[in-house]
Amino acid sequence: MSTILKLSFLALVLAVLAPRGGSGAAAADSDRTAVVELFTSQGCSSCPPADRLLAKLAHDPQYQGRVIPLSFHVDYWNYIGWQDPFSSARWSDRQKLYGARVFHTNRIYTPQVVINGRAECVGSEEGQVIGRIGDALSQEPAGRVTLAVDPPTPDGHLRVKVGAKMARAAGSGDLDLWVAIYESGLSTPVKAGENASRVLRNDRVVRRFEKALTLPAAAGSEKSAEIVLGIDKRWKVDALGVAAFLQDPATLAIQGAAAREVGR
Repeated sequence: MSTILKLSFLALVLAVLAPRGGSGAAAADSDRTAVVELFTSQGCSSCPPADRLLAKLAHDPQYQGRVIPLSFHVDYWNYIGWQDPFSSARWSDRQKLYGARVFHTNRIYTPQVVINGRAECVGSEEGQVIGRIGDALSQEPAGRVTLAVDPPTPDGHLRVKVGAKMARAAGSGDLDLWVAIYESGLSTPVKAGENASRVLRNDRVVRRFEKALTLPAAAGSEKSAEIVLGIDKRWKVDALGVAAFLQDPATLAIQGAAAREVGR
């Protein structure tokens, strides 16, 4: 075989074996994320299965870097006798906002999962949760989020560097970039309420939630910021993580996200 024929044959083989879509498509796929917000409570007897499913998602190798589970403990179950130590009225208000603005209902319940601010289902229904995650991961986000976390300082602070860039327009207004600190590996002996006498384990519990920046939703807009967040001395540093996501304050749709473990 002549040298020219050999080179032509080699080029044909390489063309057949090359990945489809090129580097641009790979980069787009890597940006596809599903932010899974679980609204839960230690005072709700139906919630532990959803808590376990959230932990399963967090540790599933196929979802690493693509699925970002976050656990928001609501406070409206506290009245039955057990004060959930991770609960906050702020998380209850967040759930109500989703109900009113996205799902057009004043009914809230636990355990509820909201995925990328667009879809919801019962948080313990694994098939439904996985299906909605698949739907979210099939969509290319409008924005790309970057996130870097410095090691915690000796005086208990976490320096977080975040950035966002819009690949395409996502409406005519602005988007907010939120940063959440979460903690995993939490264990609580529950002494009252529907889960009395049980030891509940919780992962990805949101501890801090702050807005880092706002940027226009127009294509090409870009912005970065650095924020310093305090860490409670009772939190286990090696069990902390940070998530950042772009959210439309009008529609509550999430347009890009990223997460990092602090201890890694």
